[in-house]
Amino acid sequence: MCGTSHGRPPNISVTSTEIRIYDGSRITEIEWIVGPIPIEDNLGKEIIVRYDTDIQSDATFYSDSNGREVLEHKRDYRPSWNYIVYENVSGNYYPIPSRIWIKDNQRQLTIPTDRSEDGSSMHDGSIELMVHRRTLHDDFLLVKHFLLLEPPESSAFYHRNIAQRIFMSPLGTYALPNVFYDDYTNSYRQTWSAFTEPLPYNVHLLTFDQLPAKIFLIRVEHYFELNEDEIFSKSVQFDLQILFN
Repeated sequence: MCGTSHGRPPNISVTSTEIRIYDGSRITEIEWIVGPIPIEDNLGKEIIVRYDTDIQSDATFYSDSNGREVLEHKRDYRPSWNYIVYENVSGNYYPIPSRIWIKDNQRQLTIPTDRSEDGSSMHDGSIELMVHRRTLHDDFLLVKHFLLLEPPESSAFYHRNIAQRIFMSPLGTYALPNVFYDDYTNSYRQTWSAFTEPLPYNVHLLTFDQLPAKIFLIRVEHYFELNEDEIFSKSVQFDLQILFN
């Protein structure tokens, strides 16, 4: 079951939003449709979405590096030199490959995105993401954000898994065969797995390629950072021969 709410920000005719809340899910899905952006006035435009909370983030926010390493950012600060603020907004914007979050001692707000965007935290308790800029040839694409509010110590467990699910989302294909559903399911395999048992929760099958002479190239990755989660950041051992037997 899913509850859906539609909306359009005031005074902005080129955007609309749809909010979905699924039963039994910890995330809120927010889908933005943006464009075409008017350019008749010859002025560049950047459209952002901002989420404001009362989280005491202390000028600090976090993003990922290609879905793996966690990067800490401090507003108006650079760790390796004395930073002088000339561009307050652009100087605090960073690439957001798959997620951005803010936190305090009790809560963490994480926003996984369905594609790479730019983002920042321009004020404590706030996250903003740029969803579109002015272009002469608009692609009319939409974007999605997924909101997750959890205690900091358990947030990695959820946002790591959610980001994997978004990136690895299945591609739906459809056909109109002249056969009843029951006959189809009785005639064709509905599920298949190369595994005899599931991989550990914190392990992802990165590569499974067949090479000549019955040789397979298999790569797996542990996608939690060190000390990121009390349980799932620990080392994992498993037997590939048993897993693929």
